[in-house]
Amino acid sequence: MDMSRITLAIFLAIGMAAGCASPPAAPPPAQPEPARARAALATLMVVNRSEHRLTIAYRLPARAAPEVVVGTVPPGSVAEMAPVPAGEPLVLLARNDAGGVLTLPPRSFVMDDEWTWVVAADARFGSLQEGH
Repeated sequence: MDMSRITLAIFLAIGMAAGCASPPAAPPPAQPEPARARAALATLMVVNRSEHRLTIAYRLPARAAPEVVVGTVPPGSVAEMAPVPAGEPLVLLARNDAGGVLTLPPRSFVMDDEWTWVVAADARFGSLQEGH
C-alpha cells in the first residue's frame, strides 16, 4: 500500500468518527431565582359572620370574565381559600346558597401576602347584575 492510500484511509476514518460523535452537550439552563420560579400568589382568608354557607370566587374586572371558585365557608366560621393571583386586579365574590352575590370592588393582592375578607352578619347579597 502506498502512502497516499494510507493517508486517505486515516483521513476517512477520522472523518467518519467525527461524523458519528454526538455534538457537545448544551450547558444546563440557569436556575431561575426562587421568587421567579414560584407563581405570584396570595392567601385569601374569609371570615363568614353571615348565616349562609358561602362559595367564594374571583374574576377579572371585565364583565365577561369567567369566575374561578377558590373555596367555601360555612356560616359563622373562618376558612383559608385556594391561593389567588397576586399583582393584578381581581373582583371577589361571595355567593350564598340562595344565589345571592356579594361583590367587592377590584383589588390587587401582594405576592405571598395574606388578606382577610370579613363578611358581616348583615351583609346584603344581591344579584350579580346589581353589582353587590
